[in-house]
Amino acid sequence: MDKLYEILERSGASDFLIRETTTCSREAFFIGRKLDMGRAKEVCHTFVTVYVDSEDGKFRGSATKEIHPSSTQEEIEHEIQAALFAAKFVKNPWYPVVTGTRAEVAEKSASDLDEDLIRIIKTLQAVRTETDEKVNSCEVFVNQKKTRIRNSRGVDVSFSGSDCQTELVINVEKDGHEIELLREICFSAEDAARVTEEAKKLFLSGHDRLNAKPTTQQEHGTILLTGDDVAEFFRYFTAHSNAYNQYMGVAKARIGEKMTGEEADPLTIRLVPEMEGSTRKEPYDSDGNPVKERLLFEDGVCRNFWGSTQHAYYMKMDHTTSMNNMIVSGGDLSEAELRKIPHLEITEFSCFDMDPVSGSFGGEIRLGYESDGKTRQSVTGGSLSGNYGKILKNMKFSKETRQINNFIVPCAVLMEDVSIAGC
Repeated sequence: MDKLYEILERSGASDFLIRETTTCSREAFFIGRKLDMGRAKEVCHTFVTVYVDSEDGKFRGSATKEIHPSSTQEEIEHEIQAALFAAKFVKNPWYPVVTGTRAEVAEKSASDLDEDLIRIIKTLQAVRTETDEKVNSCEVFVNQKKTRIRNSRGVDVSFSGSDCQTELVINVEKDGHEIELLREICFSAEDAARVTEEAKKLFLSGHDRLNAKPTTQQEHGTILLTGDDVAEFFRYFTAHSNAYNQYMGVAKARIGEKMTGEEADPLTIRLVPEMEGSTRKEPYDSDGNPVKERLLFEDGVCRNFWGSTQHAYYMKMDHTTSMNNMIVSGGDLSEAELRKIPHLEITEFSCFDMDPVSGSFGGEIRLGYESDGKTRQSVTGGSLSGNYGKILKNMKFSKETRQINNFIVPCAVLMEDVSIAGC
């Protein structure tokens, strides 16, 4: 990196930033429960961002290039000049880069990766199956990343982080019919036991899918949203408190104003740098700015924005942070109390889509449960469509919360006046 830094100093760039990430990984691929292949790799990616000021510092443009580890000095200089040329055509209002941070965090050794991989494999092998269940295939990835960020204004930080991922494919059979389900599970190495829990839930989902009936059509339905898509549901609020969306004029959140209705449960959202069991623990963002705790919403009232250094400067924010982990507080009613209300519970979508600008959300229903408050029947098919503008006035959250990787969110969200297309 020192050679690259020296070349950038001579390049004529107004400012520059180098971001180098080295990823060491251990991977295992299974067919059934038998190991098919193992793999170890180390990959390095180096990205350079150059900034060019114009019209006496009124505007600032930027461009980013990846520099290959084997590039010669001549090739590096050529890539940097190409980036400088491209940056001259960008006319953003001037903004600063992060200044003066220096730190280094101890990294994990490669031997720890092997131990993590073995522990996860043992956890998967211990998953019990019945005669009508089987593990079709499985892929396990254990990654350790070391990142160094250095810029022209004194920032020089190094830190490491790790994450694990499992892709699990299972089969469940009943009366000659078979269903195949896939689940991607992201978790930290210390939370390997979560794989067992997710595998059990996946097999239960398979049985319920085989016993499911077609979803009933409802024009103004009541939905109980559970499952992993609850985390995506709450991204609507982080999107509207993001400095970029605020600057572009598409965000609805305003400091000191309430975003939810008077009949809705109080909404409190905090961003935190670290969370036990999360794969997101980077102490610095991509600009080299320290990640800090920040209260975004308190009882439905927006308290702060968050975002990049560039857009925080445009919004005249004194301090900013990126989003590693998010905590959403629970509501007033227990999950059991919410289930007493007649509803359609949706646990799995083919893909839950949410557009924060229009407020529209929806998706194809893979698995749900129709309930009259006392009994319930699994259903599949059809789709959900709704709008935050309608549900914000009276949505309810469960008291209980659960962790979904880097999110802690209520276990269930109750919303009314949602359209359900049956099948």
